[in-house]
Amino acid sequence: MVIDWDAKPSNTEATLDENGDVIEWTDENGIRYDAFGNAIPTKILCAIEKEEIKLQSEKRLRPIIEHLFNRKQVGFLYGESNTGKSFAALSLLNRVAQGRPWSGLRVAKECHAFYFDGETGVEVKDRNTAWSKKFNGGIKNERMHILSPQINLFDVGVQNIIISDINSITNNKGGIICFDTLSSFLAYYSKQCIDGKTTLDMDNPDENDAIAMRKLVSILKRIAVETNSFVLMVHHGGKDAAKGMKGAITLKNDCDTVIKLAASDRQAGDNDIAFSVSLTVEKNRSAAKLPVMEFNLCLEDNGITQQELHEIDNELCDYPDEGETGYEVKNSTKTLVFIDKPNKIN
Repeated sequence: MVIDWDAKPSNTEATLDENGDVIEWTDENGIRYDAFGNAIPTKILCAIEKEEIKLQSEKRLRPIIEHLFNRKQVGFLYGESNTGKSFAALSLLNRVAQGRPWSGLRVAKECHAFYFDGETGVEVKDRNTAWSKKFNGGIKNERMHILSPQINLFDVGVQNIIISDINSITNNKGGIICFDTLSSFLAYYSKQCIDGKTTLDMDNPDENDAIAMRKLVSILKRIAVETNSFVLMVHHGGKDAAKGMKGAITLKNDCDTVIKLAASDRQAGDNDIAFSVSLTVEKNRSAAKLPVMEFNLCLEDNGITQQELHEIDNELCDYPDEGETGYEVKNSTKTLVFIDKPNKIN
């Protein structure tokens, strides 16, 4: 047998020096050898090195609404009562589902929107119908999903169902998810999980409990990351407006975006305008600083038919006798709609 000492390895890869001689090579199994055929020990990476490599390989966060909401992040939309929080949330989600800009900000293509209503029940259907009549020709967005479940967000089993179902519906493309409101979903907390076996060790969570709220934000973060979506939680304002939203400071510290709605002092000059609110982006970790803007809310037909009004009327007693004092309220078939065409506040 004749050995050709000048032969170079024919296996997968070879590293040559400036003279063309082999310095090292790698076989088909990925094992590295030096020029003398000795196996080169593979370095075992430590946890820090692995995490560093993982971070370097990750893509930059992609927007759901440019300059406002990014995928895999969590935000809060808050304000005092009667500032149109839920209507603003429906506006944001519908524009994402519609694939049309919200207040001039472009949205991601082909995204679904999931609105988990914890407050109004069937009324949310009327609110969405009114928005659709105003901005979508009376047709419900196919990618807009509205439901009103009484779910315990602290239950891992519930989280798994939400994540699995959303990924199935969106084909893992993600979108935007809204829970309205924080206090409503805290009320659905139960120590007993849906698997019938697991019992949570947390007492009833309170929005002023920093540990419980940090846990909640981490749950929302998990849902956001594993569905490639932005998660928005609607919340109430605190008693002291200067301190921001209600509850533990960890809510604001641990989330990525905070939006505040406040009643506007400006009187509406248009009869179609119900009232106006200011919108302030108080925190925006990964996007631009947006100016404070003023938005209007108008009244729009909510789809209640005269037949439905007649059925409701038949379930009530007769009107009071003529001349008796009391409230005089006319039946209305209109519901508020948040108009995403803002005005600058000087």
